[in-house]
This record gives sequence, C-alpha cells and structure tokens, in this order.
Amino acid sequence: MEELNTLSALQAPISRRRLLQGSAVAGAAAFLAACGGGGTATEEPTPGGSSTVGPTVEPTVAEVPIEGPLNFANWPAYIDLTEDETSSPTLEAFKAEYGIEVNYVEDIQANEDFVATITQALDAGLDTGWDLMVLTDYMAARLVRKGWLDEIDPANVPTAAANLRGALRGLAWDPDQKFHYPWQSGADGVGYNRVSTGRDLTSLGDLFDPAFAGKVTLLSGYQDSFAMIHLLLRQQGKLTTTPDQMTVADAQKIHDFLKPYVDSGHIRGFTGNEYLQDFGSGDTWVAIVWSGDLASSGGPDDRFVYASEGSIIWTDNMVIPKGAVHKRAAEAMIDWVYDVDRAAALANWIYYISPVAGVEEAILALDPEAGANPLLFPPAQVVEKQYAQPALSDEDDLAVSELASDLEGA
Repeated sequence: MEELNTLSALQAPISRRRLLQGSAVAGAAAFLAACGGGGTATEEPTPGGSSTVGPTVEPTVAEVPIEGPLNFANWPAYIDLTEDETSSPTLEAFKAEYGIEVNYVEDIQANEDFVATITQALDAGLDTGWDLMVLTDYMAARLVRKGWLDEIDPANVPTAAANLRGALRGLAWDPDQKFHYPWQSGADGVGYNRVSTGRDLTSLGDLFDPAFAGKVTLLSGYQDSFAMIHLLLRQQGKLTTTPDQMTVADAQKIHDFLKPYVDSGHIRGFTGNEYLQDFGSGDTWVAIVWSGDLASSGGPDDRFVYASEGSIIWTDNMVIPKGAVHKRAAEAMIDWVYDVDRAAALANWIYYISPVAGVEEAILALDPEAGANPLLFPPAQVVEKQYAQPALSDEDDLAVSELASDLEGA
C-alpha cells in the first residue's frame, strides 16, 4: 500500500507545468545505473557507477566545416518547446550558434517502421536523407552489427565525451562509444484516460478489464509490450524468468496469452507514438506507453502510472547513418545537447531521464520542486522493479519478432 500511495502522484491530472508539483521522491541515480544495461547489453553496469561531470566545453570548429542543413529525425514529444510551442529553444540556439538550418522532423513512431524506410539506402551505402537519428538500444545495436552507422569523431564531441554518465558508458554493443550517444532514457508503463476509464489504474491486469474492450492498444514490436506482459505473467506464476532473460518459449506463452484478446478485438491495435493521437480522439482509453510523452503531450485527463508489477527501462540514442551528408553538423548537435544546462532544460520540459552527468542539480536550480517529479526522479520502489528490455541473439530475435508480427497482423 505504501508503494501505491507513492505512485499516486502520477495519477493526478498532469500537464507540463503541474507534473513538477507531484509528491514522489527521488531515485534517478539508481534508475540511470539500471538503464545502462538496457536493450542488448549482456552485463549490468555497477549501480551508482562513476559519472564524473566534466567541464562544459564550448563547441569548436574542426578541420571539416560545420555545414547544413542538419536533417534530424526524432520521436514525437521529444524536444523542448517555447510556451506557445512554435519552436524549440535548444534548436534555435544551435542554429544561431552555427548559422545553419536544422530540419528537425518527428518522423519516428516505431523503430522498425522508421528503419524500414531507410534500409535499402543503408544496405546500398547511399545517403538516407538523414544526418542524425534517434534509435532505441536494440535497434542501434542492430545497425552497428550491420555496419550501417558512421563513427563519431571523439575530437568533435568533447562535451559529450566528458559529461556522459558513467552508467551509460561501455555498453556491450558499443563499448568504445564509437557509434552512439544517448538522447534520453525512459520506462514503459500504463497510460489511461481517467474520464474514459472512470477509475484510476495501477496494474497491467487493468489492460484486460472487459469494460475497456476495443479501447486498448499495445506498443508494436516485442521489446516493450512482450516485456511488460512478461511481468504480468511472472506475477501470476506463469513465467519464472525476468523480462531481460526472456526466451523464445517465454515469448510463445506471452503470444498465446495475448492472442485471444487480439482476435476478439479487445486489443484494438499495436502502435508507436500514434497512441498520443488515439488518446486525443478517444479511440484509446488504456495503453502500454512510454513514460514521458503522455505526460508532456497528452490531454489534461491522460495519466501515466508505473504498473504495480514493474516496468521496462530503455535508452534512445543519437546515431549517424552511413553516408550522412552533414556528419559534422550531426556531431555538433550531439555535443550541443550534452552541455549540462542545456540538458537540464531539455529534460525538465520533456520529462525523460537525461544521460548527462550533473543534470539533476541543474534541473533543481531551474525548479526546486522538480525533485518531486517521478518521471525525472523515479521513486525507489519503482526502481527496484525495473528491468532492461530482452537481450536476444539474432536467431531468437527473429523468432520472437515473428510472434509479435503474428499478433500485429504484419
């Protein structure tokens, strides 16, 4: 009961400005230590691992000139905005500093769908049209293995190299930080519209309430939804492993559990960030969602809750595709957002966990009450029940992806 009382801070009506008035307490350091194992890494970083804040380093002009435009693909609700939401202070300041345009496009709704649009160009070694894109750990790791990413020149990202949290360094799929720098970390949870549901939700089991039939969506792919349902079946005693240890046999049980709900129409679909529009239209009442965007971009009655069974953690990463025309501009942007003050302003707006060391203090300087924001500073009770996304071999990844595709009708 104590845990549910703590989590109830997330069940009050949320807006960008009101969420920071929540009552949950801090836990971000342990949360980010756990995040270091997300996606495909096989070893967990040491909790509270070293993260030394380096000096803020002003961008420098390297031998290769910084030319634009910078074509930057990101997810919706993932950048800071002015109060009238017409522009981003981070992007406007970058453009003023370097005198180049930034074509920032919220073009990524799901990792698989986005990468499918550029796979042919990547495989042929051609320009994808993007200079910088943000992909989740498991997908970034796939592109590393395929040789589809350009190396980031460490001389061009001194601020990022100095300020990256220790817990996010040395991941198994990019141990030398050659191909990625984290953008933000977050978690999966339950999103719902309080008016539509008529009650507050706390559990993954609430997704299957008959009263919500036809109004439920899950996230596409297996990395989020299968992992979350894994937690539910584990609590019910039907699985014994944890989500990060998921096997193909576990995934088959998850598939078989979900199949009747899909066939009956109780689960109306599988989405990426499109669920933001579905909540707005009333087509969706309850969903598995990502932690920050419903809070930052949902309506006044849309809520996010860390499920009582637990949650899944992940990190989205900035990567540069092979053949990027404006690679130097992409490196400049990576370095730009790792300035501590800029990172604090960004995180304080979008409600995700920053990868930049020292950002907690900077956020509190912006707003002393931000420590009560459970999306920026997850409570200890939440952190204790967070798990990384499944880490599968290529063979098992294909098998589990096919199970997910069967449910999605792909």
